Amino acid sequence: MRPAGSNPVDSVPTMATKARTRYLTDSEVRRIKAAAMRGADGLRTRSGFTICCLMDMAYLTGQRIGDLLSLTWSDIRQDGIHFEPSKTEDSTGVRITIKWTPRLKALVERLKNPPALPAKAGEPGKVKPVSSIWVFSKLNGQRYTYDGASTAWTRARDRAGVKNAHFHDLRAKALTDVEEVEGIRKAQRMGGHSTESQTADYVRQKKARQVGATR
Repeated sequence: MRPAGSNPVDSVPTMATKARTRYLTDSEVRRIKAAAMRGADGLRTRSGFTICCLMDMAYLTGQRIGDLLSLTWSDIRQDGIHFEPSKTEDSTGVRITIKWTPRLKALVERLKNPPALPAKAGEPGKVKPVSSIWVFSKLNGQRYTYDGASTAWTRARDRAGVKNAHFHDLRAKALTDVEEVEGIRKAQRMGGHSTESQTADYVRQKKARQVGATR
């Protein structure tokens, strides 16, 4: 009953997805990081160091979690950290270099010199991670997985009592803070967006703007 090649669901109205407006405060981020370092039993966790560094990298660079987990030490260069966002590789092919700041340099130094981690039951003493090509790696040197990072984030968030917080909100926080201080062009470059409107849709309304009264 329909023309060949037509889609029968084209005429079905769709529901608009409400834009996410969640803005993580500095206090909430600190609480999640503190909860990541200690488990529900109060003991130090084996994933805490990596998750805290991953959170810091997400905020300082404004990049997606998939691109952070794909970072190799060869991407850490003299002029900064080089990213090739996977989401844009088939469209704009944009490449991003996040230039060095004191905080970013300090973060990379921490990652280069990870602490010995608590041993599991039956293991002798503390355990040092195996060296790896990956910036974010597991104890055996393999790349840290999305599932592992997501699980550790969820547990830390719940222990911290922070509601409605996604890891991706750290990217939103980064772009929003950059836009507020240095303008939308800087946020656009950090986010790898091809247009300002993409960045504007991404960051606006996540944080209340402060303005003076009319009179």
